[in-house]
Parts: sequence; C-alpha cells; structure tokens
Amino acid sequence: MNINGHELFKAFHRIKKSSMGRIHKCLMKDLKPHEFFMLITLKKMYDEEEQEAQINGLPSAPGVKISQLSRETAISMPGVSQTISTLEKHGYVERIASSKDRRLVYVNLTEAGRQLETDVSNSCFEIYDEAATLLGQEDTLALVLLLDKLAGAFDQIDRSQCDLEQKEKAERKTT
Repeated sequence: MNINGHELFKAFHRIKKSSMGRIHKCLMKDLKPHEFFMLITLKKMYDEEEQEAQINGLPSAPGVKISQLSRETAISMPGVSQTISTLEKHGYVERIASSKDRRLVYVNLTEAGRQLETDVSNSCFEIYDEAATLLGQEDTLALVLLLDKLAGAFDQIDRSQCDLEQKEKAERKTT
C-alpha cells in the first residue's frame, strides 16, 4: 500500500472528526470549534500573563487585549472581535474597559467560560486516555514517537518555506 500525504490527511481528519465530534455533542452544543479555540487561547494567555505579573511583583491586567489575541491566533482583529462578541452573548467572556484609558478594552473568561473550558479539557483528556488504553502501552508510545517525528517534519517544512520566501523577497529587492 502506497501511503501519501492525502492518506495521512484523511487519517487525521477521521481522528479529529471522531474525537471532536464526541466532545462537541456532549459539551459544546452552542459553540463552534473556532469559538472554543478562542476561549482556550484566552484562558492560556491570561494565565501566562497573570503568572508573569506575580513573578515580577506587578499587578495583573484584568484580561487580555483583543490585539494580543489577534497576534496569538493569527486571526484579524475584526475576526477576533466577532468571535469575542459571540462568546460574550453566550456568557463565556466579558469585556472590561480600562479605568485609565477608555479606548483600551480587555477580555476575560467569566465563571461559566472557565467551567466550560475545564469541562471540555477534562473530557478531551478522558477520550485520549480511553484511546491510549485501547491501543495499549506499546502502540501508544510508538504513536507518540511518530507524531513527534511528524511535528518535526512539519517544522522543517515551515523553516524551508520561510527560507525560500526570504530568498525570493531578497531577490525581488535586488532586481
């Protein structure tokens, strides 16, 4: 059997569809996957900023700026703002205006948003724990090693692509 990139892509799609389908049906009934992705990204970014503020003895911000979310997710500011508005309507996030600069708005999870993120994350771990049990220790370890190797291959492809783009850009400047 000749396995190519298309077969690999289809296998990953089946995994995503079966695992995320189960999670979506059970827990994320009112959210689309990209909205939940924004929710977990917001939580991760806020937790990191809060930890850094504590380490440095600084006050923590009340949330994360939309511009920071845009950079982190590589989604346009209007796209992030629209997703945040949807999450806000569902009661999962809140916008917090700065007391010092009215133009500055932070976004943070509400208690309902934190609970949803925790529940879905725990559910994800449970699904993968079940899969690891079904695969067995040896096959699970082999899969993890192969996936790490694949991640390295993707990193190498990305670096090569960036190098090529930089080379082309430099050539355009000289012509």
